[in-house]
Amino acid sequence: MKYTTLLFDLDETLFDFLKSEEYAACKLMEVYGIPATKDNYELYSAINAEKWLMLEKGEITRPKLLVERFADFFGRVGAKADPVEVNKVYMKLLSQAGFMLDGALDTCRILSEKYSLYLVTNGTKYVQTGRLSNSPITEYIKDVFISEDIGYNKPQKEYFDYVLAHIEEKDKSKILVIGDSLSSDIAGAVNSGLDCCWVNRKKQAVKSPATFEIGEVTELLDILNT
Repeated sequence: MKYTTLLFDLDETLFDFLKSEEYAACKLMEVYGIPATKDNYELYSAINAEKWLMLEKGEITRPKLLVERFADFFGRVGAKADPVEVNKVYMKLLSQAGFMLDGALDTCRILSEKYSLYLVTNGTKYVQTGRLSNSPITEYIKDVFISEDIGYNKPQKEYFDYVLAHIEEKDKSKILVIGDSLSSDIAGAVNSGLDCCWVNRKKQAVKSPATFEIGEVTELLDILNT
């Protein structure tokens, strides 16, 4: 067995973030009297994704991201509200939406019998802590590393340096990073000299520097021969 330790991204790798986001965004729109239409949800989702990409690139701070996404969205749909308060309402709704991807829980259960499992996430501490507190996945996870706690975000090398300093395995060759994002999970792993597995759920036709590529996290069992 080459690997002993698996570092899992959370959203869109184990958790169905898009389902969680849609749930919270539509509930939020209802609270503020905005039509909870597909177009409005897709508009918010695009704005949010753009802001998180800016964070990965170091172009925006986390506090600014959390507020600006709603200032931009409310401006685009012609609604008025304090974006700081809107974000608080949204974060509470999102923290309650811990939907898991099909097969993810069973995959973690099986892998936990042979490997040490950790979570590595750029998600907000309040949201991720809330979602995990109600999730059965915690039974199989040794520790959770949230970028907001650490002070660095994936793909920064400092983030992975912190993680490596706080897990039992010190041999990089025995650690595998698993995630859906080329710009944060895979780039961060490569920059830190770690093997990685790209969960290409969107079937993107792009060349990846990842060690492995799968379509769903359940396929990890075949790669690791578990």
